[in-house]
Amino acid sequence: MRQYFIRRAISSSIVFVTSVVMVFLSIRILPGDPVLARLGAATEVTPEALKALREEAGLDRPLLAQLFSWISNALRGDLGVSYFSQFPVSDLVAQHIPVTLELTFFIVLLACIFSIILAPLSILKPGGGIDRIIGYFTSIGLSIPGFIVGIVLTLIFSLRLQWLPSIGYVPFTESPGENLQLMILPSVTGALTATPYLVKYLRASMLEIKQSSYIRTAEGKGLSNSHIMFRHILPNSLVPTLTMLGLIVGYTLSGVIVIEYMFGLPGIGSLAIESAFKRDYAIIQAVALTIIGLFILTTLLFDIACGLVDPRLRLSKERQLEV
Repeated sequence: MRQYFIRRAISSSIVFVTSVVMVFLSIRILPGDPVLARLGAATEVTPEALKALREEAGLDRPLLAQLFSWISNALRGDLGVSYFSQFPVSDLVAQHIPVTLELTFFIVLLACIFSIILAPLSILKPGGGIDRIIGYFTSIGLSIPGFIVGIVLTLIFSLRLQWLPSIGYVPFTESPGENLQLMILPSVTGALTATPYLVKYLRASMLEIKQSSYIRTAEGKGLSNSHIMFRHILPNSLVPTLTMLGLIVGYTLSGVIVIEYMFGLPGIGSLAIESAFKRDYAIIQAVALTIIGLFILTTLLFDIACGLVDPRLRLSKERQLEV
């Protein structure tokens, strides 16, 4: 287990560093200048003033020098200062990330609930009517972008039926009821996008276990279908599904950017989009660093959990690494 953990930690570190460098360089390649964006429509700016502002922001140095400076400062917990608000970036991320984590929690929770309901229903009679309907749902869910789902839900439940608010955010500590009401539409939007992946993976795992010898033995003993399903098939299917759940949590963290912006939630996704319009490099880099770090940490923890719960998975991955 120790060797497996070390290898996973090393591979995760390599992915993290590579991703951070690619994000840093790609931001600089995009057209636009944060200094000019900050000045806006000001026309009476001399070239000397522009040069001084770029020097103040550190944008006059070579890219590699900027990269190493940013990484060294980030390792000390200093993510820089926003070009526009002049607030420390670490403080801005800390203020916005609780909203993102709350939304991610609700999305993953609903996706798990939907999957645990739909996957067992689909294997009661493989190829039957219910299985085909669930199959259509997963296929449609895999093909439709999340923002389309959000628009449809908003049109139905907010504009037409007027059951739910479509935009805004209230902290849970201020008003739990209003907070939960405002989180319903964005949470369901994200859950409907994530559920098809989890249902498809869980269904395949459950079908494989259903065909195993000990399930046939349980059926031969006369155990009820519900007993076999919830005492044998479903619990044993959840172990390999942990890997997919870890990926879904990671993808949800990175995918809530659009959902937050659509529903006016002040998370790090909305912060990143607003900063992208302003070319505020420091905030974009910090948000990317946070999302990448959370994604890699989440998948690493779920992989380790899978290895602890089911040693067969750990040994299989170790053989793949050796190859």
